[in-house]
Amino acid sequence: MNSSPLWLLLVLFVAIAAGFFLGRLENRRRRRVRRTGGLNYSFGDQPDHAIDALFSHRNDRDASDPDTVDTHLAMGRLFRKRGELDRATRIHQRMLDNGALPENVREDVELELARDFLAAGLLDRAEHVLLHMVDVGSQHSPLAMRHLMSLYEQERDWHSALAVGERLLPRDSTVAPILAQYCCELADSLRGNDETNPRRRLLRRALMFDPGNARASMLKGRLELAAGNHGSALRAFRRLRGQPEYFELVLDDTQACLEALGREGEMLDLLLDASLDHPSGAVLSRLIQQLKERGGQEEASRFLGQYLQRYPSLHGLSEMIALQQTQDPAGEGANQPLDILRALSARLGSDIPRYQCTQCGYKARKLHWQCPGCKSWSTLRTPPDPT
Repeated sequence: MNSSPLWLLLVLFVAIAAGFFLGRLENRRRRRVRRTGGLNYSFGDQPDHAIDALFSHRNDRDASDPDTVDTHLAMGRLFRKRGELDRATRIHQRMLDNGALPENVREDVELELARDFLAAGLLDRAEHVLLHMVDVGSQHSPLAMRHLMSLYEQERDWHSALAVGERLLPRDSTVAPILAQYCCELADSLRGNDETNPRRRLLRRALMFDPGNARASMLKGRLELAAGNHGSALRAFRRLRGQPEYFELVLDDTQACLEALGREGEMLDLLLDASLDHPSGAVLSRLIQQLKERGGQEEASRFLGQYLQRYPSLHGLSEMIALQQTQDPAGEGANQPLDILRALSARLGSDIPRYQCTQCGYKARKLHWQCPGCKSWSTLRTPPDPT
């Protein structure tokens, strides 16, 4: 009988513990409902109620809770993805108003806010946020500098883009080829006769960032050619030989250099090497022309026949048809089948884009150093000739 009070005490203790435990579960459930209430509103097409639900009836401690922060950030990204940039901005700005927000979380929110401004085209506001992140040494400084480079590209402020990129370079070496392009943009903007030396310095700097930069070699070659420095110009053009989509653009310049130096005979060897190492329609056309001038139609036809067995292409076929038409002196109408074949091959070749971006597939008829589609640099290439 003495054990009854002890048994009652044990039951009472268990009841109190169970009540306490159930109470905590209920509090957690209510907090979860408050945190996810905004998401429910968003998918119910009530975005303004979503924001109000997220920020009403909460204290600073709730707002800095990891689950709450993740919910707010998810909502902001969702609104930005849907194009509702004003609402995304409102969420992120209200988050930054919370003085209890941890510093690392605040930096996450600042990055999201900068992305809101960029998406909305508010470049001055985005610049202000991104520069602040860089100046205070945010954990997202490298990414902020990348965004700043893109921002300055949009504004064509190449000096600022270059300055930011140089700060980023020690932490991210992959920006070096982009910095070379910035130098080329600056050099290309200098056109006066008294600006030859500044252009030289910029192009030398570009080649220090990226020794294989085709644009810098092309600009340097043409700069030296205009200045009468044919030897320097030729060396610059020769660096492009391994990049057929660029080398074919400087064939006339290269020949002008060789003629000025009294070395015209080297052009044939240069074209022959280039056509074998890196097949190119423009190089092949110039090579056939040289062979016709040096050895006649027969030698040009013999070479082209052997070449096409190794590198078949529509462009080469058109060249072969043209040679056959020239060799055949038959009367009017006798070459009609060849005329039809040549017109057909030309039509098929015209459907091939002159350049195509290797990153996004953007097609263009003229060369762009920065892809208009994905904004990548030096990604437009000559697509392979169909066989």
